[in-house]
Amino acid sequence: MHRFFRSITIPLLTMLLLLQSGQAWALQPHGGGEGLYIHQMAHVFFMGTLTYLYLHTRRTQDPVSRGWRYLRLFCVLFFFWNLMAIIGHATALHLPSEYFINPGTWGERLAPPLSTRKIVYFVSKMDHFLTVPALAALFFSMRSFYREAREEAAK
Repeated sequence: MHRFFRSITIPLLTMLLLLQSGQAWALQPHGGGEGLYIHQMAHVFFMGTLTYLYLHTRRTQDPVSRGWRYLRLFCVLFFFWNLMAIIGHATALHLPSEYFINPGTWGERLAPPLSTRKIVYFVSKMDHFLTVPALAALFFSMRSFYREAREEAAK
């Protein structure tokens, strides 16, 4: 009986602590203009880094290796994700709160009529269509490198 109580104590305490937590927002607004400028500069820096990695792996690594091809695909997809994020952040600056229904909630949506600016903003929020395949490509790349290293070690 004592073993049973000891085995459920930590999970029970963990659940109780999690139920007591407040709201944890996944997205946070950037304070003032400076936060957004730095954030946008980080996207540009990340794009430059991905471009360098892509070009470097094309020049110096085995071009037919599956792992390197997946890594280059990761670079391309995340490059375009950064571009999409930059456009989305810039577009969001030009959308006042009255352009939204239920702003700041899970039910937030764009109010009609749709304009080009609203459509660009909406499409830029669909970034998971780039991030999920990019992270899958990174996973397959790392798995390929691991398998190649394991094969070489077995020789």
